[in-house]
Amino acid sequence: MPVHLYKRVNTNPIAVGAAPLHSRVGCPRLRAATVLMLTLLCVTAALAEPGTSFSVSQSALYKKLTHELIAPCCWREPIAIHRSEESLQMLAEAKQFVEAGRSEEEIKAFYVSRYGVRILADPPGSERSWLYCTPPVLFLTGAVLLSLWLSAAVRPPGTSQAASRSELISRIRNEIESEGAEQIPAATGE
Repeated sequence: MPVHLYKRVNTNPIAVGAAPLHSRVGCPRLRAATVLMLTLLCVTAALAEPGTSFSVSQSALYKKLTHELIAPCCWREPIAIHRSEESLQMLAEAKQFVEAGRSEEEIKAFYVSRYGVRILADPPGSERSWLYCTPPVLFLTGAVLLSLWLSAAVRPPGTSQAASRSELISRIRNEIESEGAEQIPAATGE
């Protein structure tokens, strides 16, 4: 009988005659112990830095430095995250500096002298408060200019903004007097 490529081959071990699945896996307690041991091994491996003998304060300094120094190959990620050759070299150097007992300022000064201020994730004087103030100031200035332009567009032609109250009163009096000087019969049509 020819074998067709599109036919599915039966891979069920029970149908083929193999031992049932539960007998091949082993004891559930052994499986649970294995999972627990692997979990503990993974957790301790993740928490431990390979080959470091830092004190608690040195470990905190190392972690802080590696998150505050930017990888110089792309200038996007801290060296703690980035895995380029340069960032790995910087990690090794930072580890040596911390083990030697150098302070945070000394280590940062070393890298700033080598790469410039751009190497720091948060450079000194980078509050940039003007960035926070500029958009609201520009928005308010635009709103005031827009309201002035709209009020000038709505005002009827012939009225000036510079006319003071006394000028308006004198204009009204002049108009009343000029109308009063005209003859009344001519105005009524007699």
